[in-house]
Formats: sequence, C-alpha cells, structure tokens
Amino acid sequence: MGAMKERLRGVEILEPGFSKDAVRKNAELAHDWQWQAMASSLYTWTDRFGNRLLNPIARLGRDSMPDAVISFESMDHRILACYTLHRNPQGLLDEITMNTKHLSRPMWQTLETLLHEQAHLWQQNFGEHPVTRNYHNREFVDKCQQLGLHPRVGTGVHWKPAEGAFAHLMAEHGIQQPAQVVVPKEERKNWWDLGKKERKGRSTLSKWSCGCQNVRIGTKEFHARCTICGKVFVRAKKADAKTTCKPSLRSVDKPTEAKGENADGQSLPERPTAPSSYTQWTGTPPLVTLGRRSHGEADQWCARV
Repeated sequence: MGAMKERLRGVEILEPGFSKDAVRKNAELAHDWQWQAMASSLYTWTDRFGNRLLNPIARLGRDSMPDAVISFESMDHRILACYTLHRNPQGLLDEITMNTKHLSRPMWQTLETLLHEQAHLWQQNFGEHPVTRNYHNREFVDKCQQLGLHPRVGTGVHWKPAEGAFAHLMAEHGIQQPAQVVVPKEERKNWWDLGKKERKGRSTLSKWSCGCQNVRIGTKEFHARCTICGKVFVRAKKADAKTTCKPSLRSVDKPTEAKGENADGQSLPERPTAPSSYTQWTGTPPLVTLGRRSHGEADQWCARV
C-alpha cells in the first residue's frame, strides 16, 4: 500500500509500519506501566543496533530492516527472550518478547540478549537459511560473530562476553564491559551464569511410600502394592518429604512366595502376593511425570539461560 492507510469496503486498513509505530508510541507514553522505562530504552537500542550494526548501508533494491515489536512476559526462568516466528496475537510480525524475570540483569547482558533476538529478526527477513524451530544454525552464529556476539551453534548460549562492534557501541554509551570469561564447551550455559548455582525445579508430584521405596505420582489417588515388601503405597507426609528411602536392588519379575529365615534361624512367614488388580512395580518403580511443552518451542526462537 502506497499510503499510510487506505479504506477497503468501509474498513480502515493500517500498514504494518504504522501499526508498529502506534504500539511503540503507546509503550513509550504509558507512564503508569511498570515496563514503560525499560520499553522506551530497548526501543531506542533497537534503533541503534539497526542503524549501526544490522542495517548500516542503504542501497537501491535492498529492503531495510523491519522494526521490532517489543513485548514483556513472565516466562520459564530458563528463557531470556524470544523472537516470534509468526504473527503475534495482535497480528504483528517481528515480535521480540523479553522475559520479565531477567530484566534486573546488568544492561550489557540485557542488550546482548536484545541484539541476539534482532539477529533472529535479520535472519528471518534476509537470511538464506532461516530456521523453522528453536535452533541456532551456522548462518545465525556467523552473523552474530560479525556483530561481536558469541553464541554456540544449536543452543545459542553465549560462551563469552561480546566484543567487536557491539563492545564499541557499548563504550560510546558508557556501558561498562564485564570481565572476560570463557564457558567450557561441555557446559550449556551463558558466560554470565558461570559460578551460579543451578536453580532446582519444584515438583508438583505427590510422594507415596511403601516403606522400602518411594514413587512420585501426579494423580490425587494411587492404588498400588509393592511386590518387594507387600505393603500398600500410602501418601507420604510433608514431614517425611526429606527422608530418602533406597529402593531394593533386587529385581522382581513377579510376586513371589519365597520363604526365608531371620538371623536366629526362625522361619519367616510367606511374602504376601500382590492382588492382580493392583499395579505391580518391578525393581525401581518408574516415575509418573506430568509435563508440558516449554513456552515458545513451537513458534518462537528462545535464548535460554
């Protein structure tokens, strides 16, 4: 469309650029919004990255970099930000979503993440090998290297602080460069996470125990008898949650009726047979887990912590 807007069958149609400008202006002027200052700052930096690093030369026959739409969302703590591959719920393309759980990081780290996502935007619009899933291919990594970033192929984690053009731009604006560290190849983490303890997940499964072994189940009711000790599994109390019970190392293929003797030579009663209506565990019982797909795996590229 040549004009900024046109009327079609009585409906006002806005050009994508006009829509993005409206979204940005609203974000920058929403003074009662907790992310207003951060949104205004990040929009300014997308302009700088675009003009200085990603779209520095204008020539005939070459389209300019599309503007990004910046949004904020509380996501899985392993995700720093996401670039949305398709249109967002408002019908806009080129959306970069920042995880609000990580906006308190130093500005250098936050801007590394922002430029990482803008590199996805560049690859989707101008790359020869754009990806269709949460993967960082060689073309993406090579482009980031040109910008000064150091992501790994596949995971996309930054294995050392940015250098080159990115570092020069940071210096121009007084953003202090962090100490140089290098993440070993065998570790799947970013350079800013070196030395941090791994954040443990919180299980939503209930713990059940028979006395000789434990299982965690995602249902409110659980009816099963242990084929090792013959006892019925009961829900463990919260006070017992820290108690660990090592399961028997003996492999049990089916309920047995073997007899035995104790240390004094006295006969022991037969081991009870588990009713066929109950679930029978063999050896170490499998864990029943409830899971869901991580946010953005289907239609977003994510920079994970």
